[in-house]
Amino acid sequence: MKSISVRSIALHLLLLDYAHGFSAVTSSKVVKLKQQSNNKSNNNNPNNNSSTYSFSIPLTTKRPKPESFIETFQELWNDPRPVSSLLSTNDRSNVGERENEATGAVEDIPYCIISDEFEVEGEMFQILLYPRGRFVGGDSSSSSTSSSIGGSDISSTGYPASAYLRYLPKQYGDEIDIAWKLQLCSNNINADDDDDKKILSISTSGGLPRSDTTWSAAMTFCTELESVESVGRTTDWGSSIWLAEEVCSALGNLVAEGEITVFDKRSGESSFALPLLQKGAMGAVYKAANAASTAQDDVERDYRVGEVIVPRQIPGLDAEMKTLKEQFVYPGIDYRIMTMSDKHGNAIFSTESLNSNDGKGQARLALRPCGWKLQQQLWKKNGMKTDWPVEVNAGLLSKVTTTRFNPESAIPRIVSAFQRDWITYTLALAIALTPIPLTLFARNFVSLYDIPSASMEPTLLKGDVLLVEKFPGVYQRTKRGDVVLFQPPPALRDIVTKSGSQLSSTSLFVKRIVGLPGDRNIRLVEDNDVMINDSNAVGPDRSLCADEPLRLIDKLLENGKGKEIDQLGEDDVYVLGDCKAVSVDSRVFGTLPKRNVVGKPVARIYPLDRIKLSGNF
Repeated sequence: MKSISVRSIALHLLLLDYAHGFSAVTSSKVVKLKQQSNNKSNNNNPNNNSSTYSFSIPLTTKRPKPESFIETFQELWNDPRPVSSLLSTNDRSNVGERENEATGAVEDIPYCIISDEFEVEGEMFQILLYPRGRFVGGDSSSSSTSSSIGGSDISSTGYPASAYLRYLPKQYGDEIDIAWKLQLCSNNINADDDDDKKILSISTSGGLPRSDTTWSAAMTFCTELESVESVGRTTDWGSSIWLAEEVCSALGNLVAEGEITVFDKRSGESSFALPLLQKGAMGAVYKAANAASTAQDDVERDYRVGEVIVPRQIPGLDAEMKTLKEQFVYPGIDYRIMTMSDKHGNAIFSTESLNSNDGKGQARLALRPCGWKLQQQLWKKNGMKTDWPVEVNAGLLSKVTTTRFNPESAIPRIVSAFQRDWITYTLALAIALTPIPLTLFARNFVSLYDIPSASMEPTLLKGDVLLVEKFPGVYQRTKRGDVVLFQPPPALRDIVTKSGSQLSSTSLFVKRIVGLPGDRNIRLVEDNDVMINDSNAVGPDRSLCADEPLRLIDKLLENGKGKEIDQLGEDDVYVLGDCKAVSVDSRVFGTLPKRNVVGKPVARIYPLDRIKLSGNF
């Protein structure tokens, strides 16, 4: 969440009121959805007064550029990318180019595509699509001691494509409880034949039921300043689960399809309404914290979809915690309730709709841990055989879970973090407690770097964290075949900029040095391999990684600056990635000045099952 001061809240409220309907993204058309089903007469759950509506909305309109200072301010306010990177670019509305397969024309890839607004029971919604992800184009550096290496993997756009459902309230305090399902389809939007429709695949399905194509979730959608995601309140919500290459290839023919189930809607939900702690965000936070702290042995606590819960180890409840661990629910880890159903399998929004403790305890909660890396870590490390979410009875959770806002969750969360990744957290704590002179030393000469791409596979995998030394004279300690970190030369910067991404002054790339000053007869040969001094370039077999489907490397190599070099200069080296199918290296951008080499990895410290306390990669 953004840090918001009282002054900024007042200013933002003023701007929202001026912008009609509190919407940062608007379109001229409004589509009214048709009701698909009505669950008000469901005998198994008489308290479920929900109605379901289906939608099929084209995604063809690029988000319009702001035309006034207020619109510009709103766009920057809602944009998750670093403001510094947005202000430093001339056009933040595009994030690259693509070749239209049908026409052969080169077209811009918009940062954001918006659907027409559509109406559900008098409330307005909109689909937002980010073809290359919400964060693409942002500053890649994260801190002075932990930076991202500039990605040189053309099979990855940096982030998966993202799709979000956005609520457009008519006035401050409006909110609506909904569950929704969403899938992206590629087809001719003017055709009636569904046989030509292709449903794009996803990496995970959110809630239940699990699916390879459909994202599902549930939340309370509300005014932006009343949103608190930890208790399931938001203005827009979605996920980054679509393959960016697939989405970018389908631009112009994309349709968002799915359904929305409405459980309840309210107005006047403001945190500033009297009496305090009864409505809006503050009321929801107070209610969740109070429910968790006052749970009794004979009373089941209530849960709402979207809220985040934190299991704790409670004395006397070891059997319950053992059962939860068998379902991959561990103490000290944040889990979000993605969807919920009663004991009959009917979708519900809250256990408050159930009449008895027996009914509340048998409600089924679909849980998944917050944070993508954590989800993958728990999945692989502990032998999980299926994807998230896991389905757990509310009664099993009632006595052992609390909220993020309860002080009792602090210690379990800290202990859990160190258990998951004790090396990284210990290093971070040590740096935080180190005297300033030693901290400055670590900042300048030792850093952590996160591998963002597949260009060095299988040697270094995406997500690996390296401990890197940056003492002066790194190049003098480097020999042929060493993996190094380097500042991008101008030719590489130009390639990255033209792709729609941006680099900061601290962005680094990782490659293997295969050519040294004075080397002769550097040639690009069959299968995109490289010969140096009439011998194969040193390093591992560079064909062990997966090919990038669009084979973009072939297009870059057509005009590669390093395809044929008679002799390397006394100040130049030649670098290659270990994955020739995706790596943008000296074959493309030419030689690298040896002064640009600034670091060498001395260890891989993450993930835990790939720790390597040696710089010999």
